[in-house]
Amino acid sequence: MITAFASRQAIDPFGAYRDFLEREDDSSGTLVLHHGRVKRPGKQIADFSSVELVPAASSIDEGLAKIARLAKDRFGLNQVLVVHRLGTVAVSDTVLLVIVSASSRDPCFSACAWIVDELKKETLIALIERP
Repeated sequence: MITAFASRQAIDPFGAYRDFLEREDDSSGTLVLHHGRVKRPGKQIADFSSVELVPAASSIDEGLAKIARLAKDRFGLNQVLVVHRLGTVAVSDTVLLVIVSASSRDPCFSACAWIVDELKKETLIALIERP
């Protein structure tokens, strides 16, 4: 199963993880989670006041789903969740949640890292730091 979308609402990592677990079956031996948060210093402005996450592509949800599908196929995953925040966010806010499951740990760790690396390219969502 693949779930991938962008949201202007705050991400509830605990609720998303709980929902993910409810969809799991006994074929998954490992789940790996990446919980991305806004941190300081910033990439462009060390002491920014806020961060804005803006669409950099016409169909963000389709782009996120494509990355999730590629990861599922490439790494043999059972389930993939990718949720990316949009809009204005503050320090420590959750901006990205990636959860993957598979029969063993190696594909999970590799897939989770690969998904995050793809998203860090900022081809779907651009990060703008505000002074």
